[in-house]
Amino acid sequence: MGRGRRWRRKRQDWLTRDVDNAEFTLRLTRWLAARWSRHDFDVGSVLLDYARRLTEAGRREEALTALDESIQIGNKHIQDKPLRYAPNMAAALLTKAHLLAELNRVDEALSSVTGAVDIFRTLVPTDPERFEPVLFAALTSLGFWRHQRGDLDEALPAFRDAAALARKLPRDREGDQAMALHNYGAVLHKVGRSEEGVPFIEQAVEIRRELVKEDQSRYERDLVLSLRNLEQALSAVGRYVEAIEIVDELSARSSSESDQGPVA
Repeated sequence: MGRGRRWRRKRQDWLTRDVDNAEFTLRLTRWLAARWSRHDFDVGSVLLDYARRLTEAGRREEALTALDESIQIGNKHIQDKPLRYAPNMAAALLTKAHLLAELNRVDEALSSVTGAVDIFRTLVPTDPERFEPVLFAALTSLGFWRHQRGDLDEALPAFRDAAALARKLPRDREGDQAMALHNYGAVLHKVGRSEEGVPFIEQAVEIRRELVKEDQSRYERDLVLSLRNLEQALSAVGRYVEAIEIVDELSARSSSESDQGPVA
């Protein structure tokens, strides 16, 4: 047996044991919840972890079933105890959305992520430091999937709100900040609002130029993407001299990337 095959077998064995352990924890927690209703919350939390482990093991449909049960538990209690149950429910909705998107069920993913965004918005005022980054992630996914479907006007508000939250991200997440600014500026340009979009794309370019200095192989492609969008937006508003300067910069960079839309 080759080394690669042995590694895959070893990893699969580990994933199977991981799922088995999660199933045992879930059975125990269900037993407790059947006797004391306060343990419903614990069942919802364990189901979230169980779904994650099932996903890692490639058992996505089972993971979706676990997430649906976690969401049902949240729905049952969220009116009476919103601060206790809302975070888990929103997390389950967001996780479910990403799983659905991986299965090319984008319409269902959009419905699920919209529910997550709505809940995270209500949670942000209670603990901004905890919930703003998660709302940022949910908004970015919502905008990306709407953009993927060609619904640019609907994608725009999600990208706008994500760009606003991006400014509050910690310094070590400059890459995410640049992504959000680029997404919003690029979609503004695509819907004919290039004048508004240019400053956001310029900010994304500025950040990505600095990131390229730190790690060219990781960030060069993103910078080229922003530069291309910036050149188009500048041309659209008649700033041709600046657009030519961007073309010159692009010609100095080697990249085969051809996608010119937002990246998420």
